[in-house]
Amino acid sequence: MLDVLRDNAQSWIVKLLFAAIVIVFVFWGVGSFTSDREGILAVVNDKPILINDYARAYENAVQTIRQQHPDVTAADLREMQLRQQIFNQLLNSQLLLEKARELGLSVTPGELQREITSIPAFFSEDQRFDPQVYTGVLRSHQLTPAQFERDFQQNLLMEKMETYVSLPAKPNEQEVIEFFNYIRTQARIDFLKVSWEDFKDEISPSEDEILAFYRENQSRFMLPEKIRISYLKLTPRALAPLQDVSPQEIEAYYQTHLRDFAQDEKISASHILLAIDRDAPEQEINAVRDRLVEIKSQIDDGKDFAELAIEYSQCPSADHGGDLGSFGRGQMVAEFEEAAFALRPGEISDPVKTQFGWHLIKVHDHLPARTKELDEVRAQIRMHVGEEKAMDQLADIMDDVLEIIITGGDLSRAADRLNLEIRETEFFSREEGPRDLSLPSTAINQLFNMAVSETTETPIMVQNGYVFAEKTDAREAAVKDLEEVIDEIRRDLIRGKSMTMAREKAEEYLEMAASREDFHEIESMLRTSQPFDRQGFIPELGVAPELATGAFAASEGTWLDRVYSVTDGYVVARVAEHILPAPEDFDKEKDQWMRSYAEMQKQQTFQSFINMLRNQAKIKIFRPDIIES
Repeated sequence: MLDVLRDNAQSWIVKLLFAAIVIVFVFWGVGSFTSDREGILAVVNDKPILINDYARAYENAVQTIRQQHPDVTAADLREMQLRQQIFNQLLNSQLLLEKARELGLSVTPGELQREITSIPAFFSEDQRFDPQVYTGVLRSHQLTPAQFERDFQQNLLMEKMETYVSLPAKPNEQEVIEFFNYIRTQARIDFLKVSWEDFKDEISPSEDEILAFYRENQSRFMLPEKIRISYLKLTPRALAPLQDVSPQEIEAYYQTHLRDFAQDEKISASHILLAIDRDAPEQEINAVRDRLVEIKSQIDDGKDFAELAIEYSQCPSADHGGDLGSFGRGQMVAEFEEAAFALRPGEISDPVKTQFGWHLIKVHDHLPARTKELDEVRAQIRMHVGEEKAMDQLADIMDDVLEIIITGGDLSRAADRLNLEIRETEFFSREEGPRDLSLPSTAINQLFNMAVSETTETPIMVQNGYVFAEKTDAREAAVKDLEEVIDEIRRDLIRGKSMTMAREKAEEYLEMAASREDFHEIESMLRTSQPFDRQGFIPELGVAPELATGAFAASEGTWLDRVYSVTDGYVVARVAEHILPAPEDFDKEKDQWMRSYAEMQKQQTFQSFINMLRNQAKIKIFRPDIIES
């Protein structure tokens, strides 16, 4: 078959074959699941969940995560089970929408319009809904108004469903008080900790023990199989520099998107903060202000503002001489902002009072609101327009690369012919994946199963585009030499044996406490902890959730019936005290706790309702590889 293809590479029949192959790979190939064709991912109660809807939801989720956490890796996304989460969201949405229609719930066009036109992201400078801003924002997120309005209408309908289902969830005050007391109750323990370090000098592992440990734990000392790849990345951003963008196109884009290049008024400033409590008496407030006036007099006498900030300021910015960087209006509390923006560069304010205390403010620079000049953003616009053009050419370029590879070429030939750049990864394992390239696990497995010098004959889908890859090198899995890990083994053996001795000693102490033999010996060694809550962080011992659970379950004055492991040893403990919150604490926070408890009840009721719908539904998944990869 490949011989025929090579012999007739330029024929129109082969062109059609390539087009068909591309369609199959894009829609159904390993590592890809998006297309213009509505492939079916799953069927729920005879209604389909489409692959392209799933792909769009997944890509939007990844984009949002990466905006908030730029360092997130492909392995992190797999550990989050993001693909399964997105599928569950789509499944739940479909079941809820189906039930809403069954109950006769709907969102009218008027409701939809009212909600959309109230979203601030779509407002113009006069704080009114602007259709041009609306379409521009959607375009920047690769959405059409029809797509957004469909999804938004469905979200509003699901909110109605949640309200409908959760109506019975109304907490009574006694329930909330009991919940408040449960959450806010604290405990203290009398404890005796036996550290493993008390025994480490008694342990000296023999060569035979070290060798036996090494042989019995080979998997622990394995160097995983690793490979290296070179690749062509076909994304609008990668292809944008290759596009022909004229000065006229850049000028036209600039003129029609002037609002995008507007910069708000900003200042850069430093401050010195002397903090005061919100409920501090007036005498203390005035005394702190007088202290700040005295500090300002030192500045007037020539002392450096930054040095005084380091010495006196009670804000974390003190470490940097009080520097707050640049900020615009609306980013600081009102009193601070009003005083700061009224200053000229180099000026220092009189003491300014805010909810945090008294401030001295020094303004370094004041940048008025402006629109960036074309020359400042020319490169940015060229890239943006280039990306839009590259998007239109992406399918054709992918066809060209695929044709070169299937007819016997390699990535180098494709890169040379299309003026593209080949990149190469460092060695990576199956678990980690390549550091600079986010690949689905199915694609990583595919690359590991290829021979060295073999090139992928199907495009691998990545965010916003595709990748063709060649496996360039491989390292087999191997066990580290004993010499490399002998120190680690020795440390582990010493710690393991010492922990065993610490546990045995702690159990002796517990037995003495239970029998009250030599009780005075234990009593003299006991320490009392600081109060801790049910989350399990005990200040003197670190995170110890099992110990905390035992302490809350036992009565005051009771010895816990076993020893508990902590980071560096074992603990024998007696419950010293259960500390209930004061009734007035609840009275102060009653409204907040009533709202929070009601919201929790609603969520529990709604989740139970979704679980019921899922248990009753007929669900058939056609592409589990997409969800599980």
